[in-house]
Amino acid sequence: MGETQRDVCGAGTERQLPEETLCPSCGKFVGAYERCPYCGTELKKRMSIVFFKRAALVVAIGGLLLLWFTATRLKAPLIKVGEITPGYNNAVVEVSGKVVSARMTQEDGVSFMLDDGTGTVKCQAFRGRRQMRESGNLPHAGDEVSVVGQIQTTDRWGTSIMINVPSNVKVKPVEVHRVAIGDITIEDKTKLVEITGEIVSAREVRGNVFLTVGDTTGVIDVPLWKADLERIKDASYRKEITTVGREIRLAGSVDEYRGKPQVQARDLERIVLLQEDTIPTESIPRWEGARRKEEKIERTMSPAMRRAEEEAGEQPIQTY
Repeated sequence: MGETQRDVCGAGTERQLPEETLCPSCGKFVGAYERCPYCGTELKKRMSIVFFKRAALVVAIGGLLLLWFTATRLKAPLIKVGEITPGYNNAVVEVSGKVVSARMTQEDGVSFMLDDGTGTVKCQAFRGRRQMRESGNLPHAGDEVSVVGQIQTTDRWGTSIMINVPSNVKVKPVEVHRVAIGDITIEDKTKLVEITGEIVSAREVRGNVFLTVGDTTGVIDVPLWKADLERIKDASYRKEITTVGREIRLAGSVDEYRGKPQVQARDLERIVLLQEDTIPTESIPRWEGARRKEEKIERTMSPAMRRAEEEAGEQPIQTY
């Protein structure tokens, strides 16, 4: 049965310990040590202890590999936004739908609202916007998107889906329709369009620039948000896309503001600056009136009116 050794817990009792756990020289308990801490005697390999040490290591590594395999191979369940309840908190799920609005956040983040017909939910990633752009999976308003992420539900912020892996965002771009500006109506809301026109007026409000763009069929407002403009590194390009008289081509989603349609640009860095003047300014309907209106607003706006206009100009960023 092995030598008798006093209980190491100091309880004053005696118990029998396996011989392999005792030092053959001084007889004291040494456990799994390979050298006796009391007398310094080198201990021969004890096969049962070595086996259990190695077995424990193998089991631990195997468990980690199993967890990794499960996490990477197990498909997240596809659910409807309307099915999300507090019981789903921290669950990893997949949702699919149309992007209603989107904006850049922080240096490399992105946030967008997704609508699948049963409800809307905010999806956000604190990193990965560049990776999404490079892979062609950066969401824009109007795109069809599927997202795998972790549901987070709080009393303060409500329900959102956190995207921890950028590759878990898959975008199916929708067709962009090239249209005449005068043909755009409120009924086209959320529709993706491409327009070509001349910048008739450009008014800045606290860093946001509100363009009026026109062609031979009409004019429409195109807001360029401060956060988006500041991320354009080319200062000369940033100036050109806000210069009155320049002709531009851009893609964006139709939105509504104060009862009138407007176009939210999908990507400011992809606005095309046309080199030729293809639209005679005088042929743009209401171009002169639009410019006079902007000039009159700037001249006659009282401090209170200007503050109200600035607050209106701070409406949520719709796209990037």
